[in-house]
Formats: sequence, C-alpha cells, structure tokens
Amino acid sequence: MSNRHEHRGSVIVIALWALGIAAIVTSSIQIFAHRQTLLGIEVRDRIQARWAARAGIETNIAVMADHTAQPTPYDAFALVTNLEYVAIGDIGDASWDIRYYADGKDWAGPLDEHSKFNINSDDNSIFILVIDDMAFGVLDAILDWIDEDDEPRLLGVERDYYLSLETSYEPRNGKLRSIAELELIAGVMPDDIRGEDWNLNYRLDPNENDGGESLPWDEPDDFLETGWAALLTTSTVDGGATESGNERINLKKIDSQSLQLQFGLEPGQADALITFAKSGDADLATLLTQTLRSISGDTEGVTNLTDEQLRLIFAETCLFDQHEAPVGRMNINTVSSELLYRLLPDNDRLVEEILYLRANNSGGISSPMDFLEIPGIKTSMVSFLYGLFDTHSNVYTISCTGKSNGSGVEQEIIVVVDRSTLPVTILEYREQ
Repeated sequence: MSNRHEHRGSVIVIALWALGIAAIVTSSIQIFAHRQTLLGIEVRDRIQARWAARAGIETNIAVMADHTAQPTPYDAFALVTNLEYVAIGDIGDASWDIRYYADGKDWAGPLDEHSKFNINSDDNSIFILVIDDMAFGVLDAILDWIDEDDEPRLLGVERDYYLSLETSYEPRNGKLRSIAELELIAGVMPDDIRGEDWNLNYRLDPNENDGGESLPWDEPDDFLETGWAALLTTSTVDGGATESGNERINLKKIDSQSLQLQFGLEPGQADALITFAKSGDADLATLLTQTLRSISGDTEGVTNLTDEQLRLIFAETCLFDQHEAPVGRMNINTVSSELLYRLLPDNDRLVEEILYLRANNSGGISSPMDFLEIPGIKTSMVSFLYGLFDTHSNVYTISCTGKSNGSGVEQEIIVVVDRSTLPVTILEYREQ
C-alpha cells in the first residue's frame, strides 16, 4: 500500500510539472504570437504610410505636369496655389502632408528651388552676396573644387590636398551635384550647410527642436536655424515651362516664316530677331533696353516690337536647346525678401518696389516686361534683374510625410523634381 501511494504521488508531481511546462510553453507562444501580430501591424502601417507619401508626391508631380502642359497664362502664382491645394490628402487609411519651413514658419506645398541661388552659376560676385558669413579662403576652395584645372587659387586647394587626407578622395572638378557635396570641400563645415536642419528635409523635426536631448544640437525655440542649404541650390535649370504649354523655341534654330506665324511678326521683324539671336553675344535682356530697329540697324525697314510681342518672346523663346540649358535663375516671385536685400545692397528702395510689384500685380510678376514698370529704374538695372531673376520655376523639392491613421506610424520621402520637360523628371529620391 505504501509503494502504491508513493507511485501515485510521483505521477501527480510529474503531471503538475507537465502542466507547468505546458503553461509556460503556451504563454511563450501567446507572447510570441502577440509580438508577431504587433510587428505585422507595424509593418502594414509603415507600408501604408510609405505609399501615402508616394501618393502625395505623385499627386504633386501630376499637378506640375498638368500645369506645364496647360498653364494659366500670366499668373506667376497659379502653380503655387494648385500645389498648396494638394499639399494635404488622404488615401485609404493613411494621409500625406507636404510642407517646408522658411522665414520662421511652415508653408504648405513643395519648396521652390528657384527661390535660391544656384552655386554652379558663373557669377561668383553674387555668391559672395548670398553667403555673407563665409570663412576666409572658403570661396577660393569652392571655386577650385568646381573648376576643371588642378591649379589652386591664392587661398584655395586642389587635388593634391584631398589626396593627402587620411581618407583621400578626388575633387569634383565640375559642377556640384548636391548641396551636401559642399561638405567635402576644404574649410566648409557640416554646420555651415545644414544649420539645425541636420537631415536636409527643410522641416522643423522634433529632434531639431529639443535642445541637447538628441542630435543635432539645437535651440528649443520652435525656430529652425537653417544653413547655406536654405540659400543655395545645385539643381535649378533655365528655360522650360512656357505660357502656352508648348516647347520653348530656340531663336537660333527657327526659320523666319515659322517665327512670323508663331508670334504674328512682320517678315522684317522676324528676320531682324533671328539675325540678332545668331549674333555671338546675343542676350534677350537687350530687347528690354533697346528697340528692334536700333538692334538691327535698319531705321526704316524694321518695325519695333509691341509690348505684347515682347511678352510672347520672353514667355516662349530662348537662345539654347533645353538639353543644353544653363543653370536656372532665381524666381523673382518666390525669392525671400531677406535674400533680395542681400542681392541688391544699397538698393533698398528698389527691393521695396519689387516686393510691392509682385504683391500687388494680379498674378505677380509674370514677365520681365514688368520690370519696366518700376518707377525710375535704369536700363542697366533692368538688364541686371533679367540676368538674375526669372518669373517662373522648373525645379521643386517635395518633402512628403505619409502617416498611418491607425497607429500614427510615419514615413518621409524627399524628392527633387524638374518640370522643364515632360514627363516631369525625378532628379533625387530618398526615404528616411
């Protein structure tokens, strides 16, 4: 009897152990399954957020393409208004938000790259005006990085210097391909380029407004201290979008009859315009300061262009093929007032007149002809403004955040797009 009771006791103990082990295994499986479920939900929500961001970008690209093919004539703000309208949207259980930070606040829509100066421009004197806090010798180093030779300027450095570094690399010896590339140049620090916008998304992120709690170091003042990236660009392109939606005409390659039909010109006007365009130093700015009759030298056989004809010529023509387009000029309608004051030092009155003109003209400054409306402006200044400013933009940076409505998971996509030709081209794409 004693042995039988001992055997029963052992069976009970083993059974209890088995039940305990089974309970532990079951609990582990449940915890694992729960974690896998949460992981699956997070992956699903992240996919939703990513495709919502993509949807926002594709919507913006579609608006740009539509506006390029069917623009609103002589309305410099029509595209901006349309892009603001689609800056926020929903798709399924997710949403997108497109915005950028400038002048101390958020703005709906993509960032106009033509509101900044293209550092690849040949006009170095303008670059000095844009960046007024450069360290001594940095400009020479930047110019040495861009030029094609290996001869250093007085305060610059060339290939030998970069190859002597512990982590060596070659200088570009060509046009910069991104603003971040400036950080490779001797004397340029990352803080110079980025400021507090460490990921260069042109938005005030939480980690850029929390003091020392997380990198980068910043002031928790709800204000994004931007670096050179807010003033400089490498992606803008001239030419592109027209008022009619047609391809821009190269005056050097069009025949007289086609030009007459296109703009309603007289034969003498068309011939004189083509002869002018094919001259070695032709610049359309000349048409703002001189009459066609004086340009052609024919004081009797050539009729001067009307204001409407001139508007059409500036809106529809150029002196280059689009695949050979020079770097883009700044958009007089979107460049900041701060940058305008820097670009036009000792011309505060002129800056105020420009700001008044673009704010009070219906459709903004829609043609270089509008510069002539500025009271007391000199012809030399009209030419200067035309060489520096355009009235439309081709390249935009779209910083789009997709968000899952359920969990709040976010995914950010940043693209740089060019609408100077159709279809719209994506120049840069990154997710973060």
